[in-house]
Amino acid sequence: MEVAIKRITVFAVILSVVLLFPHGVYSGDASGTPEKIELQDEAVSKKILENGLVILAKESPPGGLVAIDVKIKAGSSLESEYMGSGISHLVEHMLFKGTKTRLPGNVEREIKSYGGFMNGSVSQDLTDFILTVRSEHLEDAIAILKDIFSNATFDNKELEKEKDVILKEIKLHNDEPQSNLIRTLNETAYLTHPYKYPPIGYEEKFNALKREDLIKYYNKMYVPNNMVISVVGDIDRQSAIEVIARQFRSFRAPDYNAVAAYQAEGAQISKRELEKEMPINLTYLAMGFHSTPILSKDLFAADVLSMILGRGDNSRLSENLLKNKRIAYSVACWNYTPRDPGLFVIQAILDKKNLKEVKESIIAEIERLRKNEVSNKELESAKRMVLGDFLFARQLIEGRASDLASDYILTGSHDFSRRYVEGVGSVSAADVKKVANEYLSQDNMTIVSLVPFSAKAESIPPKSASPKDTIVKTTMPNGLRLLVREDHKTPTISITVAMLGGLMAENSENNGISNLTARMLLKGTKKRREDQITGAVQSLGGDIKTFSGFNSFGIVIELLKPDFDKALDILKDVLTEAAFPQDQIDKEKSIIAAAIKGEDDDIFQTGFNVLRKELFGNSAYALRYLGSEKTLASIKRQDLVNFYKSYVTPGNMVISVSGDVKNDEATGKLKEVFVNLMGINTQIKMPEVSKLNNEKIRTLEMDKEESLVLVGFLSTSLKDPDRYALDVMASILSGQTGRLFDVLRDKLSLAYTLGCVQKLALNAGLTAFYIATSKENIEKSDETLKEQLEGIRHQLAGDKEFRAAKNELVSADRLKKQTNTFFATTSALDELYGLGYDNLYKYESEIEKVTPEDVRKAADKYLDLKSSAEVIIRSK
Repeated sequence: MEVAIKRITVFAVILSVVLLFPHGVYSGDASGTPEKIELQDEAVSKKILENGLVILAKESPPGGLVAIDVKIKAGSSLESEYMGSGISHLVEHMLFKGTKTRLPGNVEREIKSYGGFMNGSVSQDLTDFILTVRSEHLEDAIAILKDIFSNATFDNKELEKEKDVILKEIKLHNDEPQSNLIRTLNETAYLTHPYKYPPIGYEEKFNALKREDLIKYYNKMYVPNNMVISVVGDIDRQSAIEVIARQFRSFRAPDYNAVAAYQAEGAQISKRELEKEMPINLTYLAMGFHSTPILSKDLFAADVLSMILGRGDNSRLSENLLKNKRIAYSVACWNYTPRDPGLFVIQAILDKKNLKEVKESIIAEIERLRKNEVSNKELESAKRMVLGDFLFARQLIEGRASDLASDYILTGSHDFSRRYVEGVGSVSAADVKKVANEYLSQDNMTIVSLVPFSAKAESIPPKSASPKDTIVKTTMPNGLRLLVREDHKTPTISITVAMLGGLMAENSENNGISNLTARMLLKGTKKRREDQITGAVQSLGGDIKTFSGFNSFGIVIELLKPDFDKALDILKDVLTEAAFPQDQIDKEKSIIAAAIKGEDDDIFQTGFNVLRKELFGNSAYALRYLGSEKTLASIKRQDLVNFYKSYVTPGNMVISVSGDVKNDEATGKLKEVFVNLMGINTQIKMPEVSKLNNEKIRTLEMDKEESLVLVGFLSTSLKDPDRYALDVMASILSGQTGRLFDVLRDKLSLAYTLGCVQKLALNAGLTAFYIATSKENIEKSDETLKEQLEGIRHQLAGDKEFRAAKNELVSADRLKKQTNTFFATTSALDELYGLGYDNLYKYESEIEKVTPEDVRKAADKYLDLKSSAEVIIRSK
């Protein structure tokens, strides 16, 4: 069941922008006269019940099957007070989720038992249900339809599940460029008509829907005089009609109250244009013109015109844009004609650099059509393509049933298809020129384009970025690397000093020394007390903090623009004259010891600390960042002084500045301040990490109400390209829209919270999955988690979830790039680790390179349960 963002007229299918049909070839007899195309005369029986329900029946092959199509006047344009909420779509979903006599899931299982399948969709004008079963089960199928149309329960629990499912669907529609493109086109082209609302609805309005709203809408719209049922297949027409009539005579009473009126769309009198940025690589263009309704006499010529312009390999736009100029990758055109005037749409996919030329080329091609008549050969070929699309769609029994119901509910005649075929056949070159002039004027044009974010680049820094969004690197004679980036949007500055160190510079005897040294940098120098360092920066409206992790330690300062010189003076003092006063060492040790106890009280911190120990064994990466109470007590002042002298040296250091500065001025000041910074670098030996040869399991108990399941794997390093595939894999599995959430929380209700954590070092890494659950659900949660991990190792991710995962990562990266601190810290660490100071600009392109097969291979390579570590913490 998915929203039908498709043409609902009975004569064509919206073309995918990459779909090329082979059927648009002109043919005729030896004299050049095209052969006339006609529909076979197929008898249709009709009955209108006293309650207003229309029943249509037609005998048609194949033998042994019957298709039932139900069209209901309940689309997004008819939602009255619920306009924009997607209530039609939500109701359609909920009709599969249980009735007074059928539990959730039983509808699908029952239909499957009849050798059939059922689907539903929602468009701007209609809700549609299509059910195909073996012919002998026609009455059973009709009984199911009657039940869901009259006895749906709208169970609150099922409703919450479906709302969550549709919310994910809304996000996917927002993320998927072509869905977003058409939605944006409608929102821009229509100012008053409800065709501007997407059938799936908007998240805020959708979230506001309650069970009572659905029941009210269901009872109002699902009435017999608002419905048409067609049945096509291996049937006796009269018998089939009687089967339906017998079931639906007792259906609910008709409702002849008019649906609330809406304001018709006024004439567009000037061009509208909108450009929107998205996390995409290519540019998506749509040009829409207000067109005809389904009952317009111009319908036939407009459909033919759409073929001439942009349908198939030999269409004018394809020849011009794809073959001759090579400025687009694909192009398509269609005439969307619902109940009210729709849109004539031209769509193209291209590189952003070609956007202006593509738009100009399309407009020029339209103007040629407006001035000159098309040739007979081109006209006849286009007419054949229109009819080919229509007739090929009618090959399927479901298509014929849908065609029959659409004909009647939209035009009042079940024979409209015949009229359509005749109408297309009679279109002349003059008719095409007439509709081109009437509808394809620039005043009636709406242009929408989705373009890559400005930060998306072909080189680093990105071409489309501001020239000042550039990091300038300078290496001083003493080995100190300086990075400066201008960003003038706010009068703020961030400074990061990063040095190699952290756990990889420690061992089991001095564990915690990197963290303690970092903290002590702010606790006093030979001329400044703590309050003259941290306190001074904070009093200026800024902040100063230290960090220590797997690979590094350092300082981060945030300040206002006028205080840059003061901050540099403090920073120089900290990096050259740290005093390590004993009283402050004792104070910091007591604070850290308390923090260690706090970690031991936290189920997550405890779990991850134990997991790292199981994964990394005797490696330094297995140690705790804070150290242990024992090692902390053993660290002396001189140990800290020696660590400081060994690692706070220019050759082991990167200083990065980002904010409201000028590159040359900031670089000059940094050089002046740190020119005399000296020291001899200490070489750091990379910790050795041994591969796990078997599964390791640790079980602990804690006095907690919740329990925790952790499964971890040794993964890869910071420099390994596999890290990007692992990021995509983690996004697919974890988070609010991930598989783990869908299965463990939504479907099975096993987890309170869950997710994935990745930690990468210079020569190793870990990937860990966690589930917070109840004690009684530990085994089931553990089993389900492992099933999902095995699944992603052996099966490719679906297109939608793969795209959503990438979009999530790219969006998160872009959100981070709003702050100067992110730029200063990330560029400093990347340069320090040998990735390059500009590596942060490459994340999007690296994520976009990842394929589903890359994800599967990475998962298969790293997520081997036979080489995993598992920590289970049970509540007492």
